[in-house]
Parts: sequence; structure tokens; C-alpha cells
Amino acid sequence: MAIFFILVAALAARLGQPKAPTQLLTGKAYVIDGDTLSISGNHIRLKGIDAPELQQNCGADACGKASRQALIQLIQGRPVRCDEQGRDKYNRSLAICSIGTLNLNRAMVEAGQAIAYGNYRDVELRARRDKKGMWSGTFETPQEWRREHEQLSESTEPQVNGASGFIDRFIAWVRVVVGGL
Repeated sequence: MAIFFILVAALAARLGQPKAPTQLLTGKAYVIDGDTLSISGNHIRLKGIDAPELQQNCGADACGKASRQALIQLIQGRPVRCDEQGRDKYNRSLAICSIGTLNLNRAMVEAGQAIAYGNYRDVELRARRDKKGMWSGTFETPQEWRREHEQLSESTEPQVNGASGFIDRFIAWVRVVVGGL
């Protein structure tokens, strides 16, 4: 019972802290996979989309590698601007990224190289209709693939250890449940 009260006290203390301001990340981007970039060492997850994992195949096609290559082609070495809109459970920035007026998040869904995950549903429907990218055949959603291949994706994601990590994950979960206090 004491642990419960300690967790509640820690939660109250953390929720009482002001939110970190969002930041603008710009510069040369290294493409990790179809929905993750790195700019100046900051890992950025493209918000509102879910691309195949790098090791994922869709039928006989290496759709994870194709998705990464599509993002590389969209960027073409140009500077990327990412507007951070929060953090994910792995402490990566969640952001809408662009080059000039080109929204990279939207463009990946439009090319059929990522599925809509909360945003861009209209674009996904057009990509499906036109059988672009992954929609040209059958595939497991990236989320289903990760669930089946948990040990592969867990080994590439940062691990959080200790009581502090547990409290951070618990607080992140509470924020999701209560709508991002």
C-alpha cells in the first residue's frame, strides 16, 4: 500500500511540473527508417504515421528498406525542419517534419510507404485506391509485425531502467489516459 502512495505522490509532483516547451529541430537529417529521423543526435518520430520496420518484408518485397529509401529520396540531402509536438514512450520527439512546403509525414503516406496513424487518413485512402507502395500487395501493419517480432524491435529501441524509468513510463501512460495534462 505504501508503494501506491509513493507512486501517487511522485505522479502529483511530476504532473505539477510545467511541460517542456516544444522545440524546432532543423538541419541535415539522417534517415533511420521510414518514420524516424535523427537531426543533430535528436531522434525524431514522424507524428501521425507508422512505417514498416527496417527488417520487415511485405510478401517478397523488403518494404521496410523500401520505406526508408523513399524517405531518403524525399529528403535528397536537403535541410529538414521538424516541429516537435511531444514525445513518445521511447523519449523521441514526435514531430511534423517538412522541407519547404513538403510535409514529409503526409508524403510518406501518400506514397504508400507508411500507414496513417491518427492523421492523414484521406491520403491513405487515395494511396490504397491507387495501390501505391505497400498497398500494391498484402502486408502486415507495422504494429502487427512489431508484436510478432518483439525481440527484434525491442533490441533497437532505447531501454529505460530503474525506478525513475518506471515512474516516467507511468506518468507518460497517465498523460495519454487523461489527455496530455
